[in-house]
Amino acid sequence: MYLIAKICQGLFLTDPKRSFWGRAWQLFSRFTWELPQTLVGWLFTLGRALVGQVDRVDTLGGITFATKSKGTGCKGVSLGTFVDLWDGRWLCDGEKGLVLSNQLCMHEFGHTADSQRFGWLYLPVVGLPSLISAMGKGDHNVFWTEIRANRHAKKYFGQRYGVDWSEYGYPTKK
Repeated sequence: MYLIAKICQGLFLTDPKRSFWGRAWQLFSRFTWELPQTLVGWLFTLGRALVGQVDRVDTLGGITFATKSKGTGCKGVSLGTFVDLWDGRWLCDGEKGLVLSNQLCMHEFGHTADSQRFGWLYLPVVGLPSLISAMGKGDHNVFWTEIRANRHAKKYFGQRYGVDWSEYGYPTKK
């Protein structure tokens, strides 16, 4: 029940590093401009939790991370304010916390910036092409949606947390 409550709380969290108006817009946007992906993300994450596919919930910057720490593969998906991760055994969780110690978490966080920018167009313009790319045979890491997410993550985590993105192998250019 605790995980379900944290997931529901995620609907109303905002980034404490934003200004008052930035936080107000983030919350308002979630239920208007980003409504389709907010609803899909919340229902998807909630559904995973209800069937036992979430054993940890973390938050950072107003974004909710739901993780299944035992599974096959390491992957993630971002839908609005919700980031779902699988196979958390490889996720670091040192003194910085889950998100700041793992590049996949930061990368998925980067997708949330596109959700805020594209609004109702996010799912058809960014989400669906990204899903098709991930299921395809090419290098998904250099697909344009992934490069954009890396750029957003590099900027956000560099400015707010001093993360040096050059330490990681996720590309920011094609």
